[in-house]
Amino acid sequence: MATTPTVEDAELLVALPHDIDAFEIFYRRHVGRISAYAARHCRSAADVADVVAQTFVRLFEVADRYDPSRGAPLAFVFTVAANVARDHQRSAKRQRRLVFRLAGRDLLDADETERIETAIDAARAAPAARDVLRDGPEDQSTVLRMVADGASTAQVARRLGISPGAARVRLFRARRRVRRQLTCHIEEED
Repeated sequence: MATTPTVEDAELLVALPHDIDAFEIFYRRHVGRISAYAARHCRSAADVADVVAQTFVRLFEVADRYDPSRGAPLAFVFTVAANVARDHQRSAKRQRRLVFRLAGRDLLDADETERIETAIDAARAAPAARDVLRDGPEDQSTVLRMVADGASTAQVARRLGISPGAARVRLFRARRRVRRQLTCHIEEED
């Protein structure tokens, strides 16, 4: 389609999806009006620029829906611009509400931060702790695993058929060995 300044807006609008020259002519012809419209409905220059750009992108996507029998091309364009501006305002409103809800709040308090840091440290130490348990004396490792699973030393002693004192000694030795080797492992990483 040969596009000249005398081409009607309706012809340009119909040609938009498949004729980049028509899109450029239509854009240049109406960007000022759409900018003025957006300026009346937006809070900042950046919002105006967003609405104008989004209007022409959406117009490119929906131009094939334009029906000249239902109204003038500019009415169609302003309907698209109004929808874009409304979508933009809704999005901005949701964002402001979110910022307002989060304003003045720390996302994590000190206890939560400490808990997360402890979990991170534990996750980093887990492979080394598994190695320490695997490589250590089986009787100590068994007691430590059972206590870690929630059993008391008395329950561990009954299950293993040993005295509660022996269970406590094994647990103490296992913890000391794990602590010592993990401390060495952490110092090596630093």
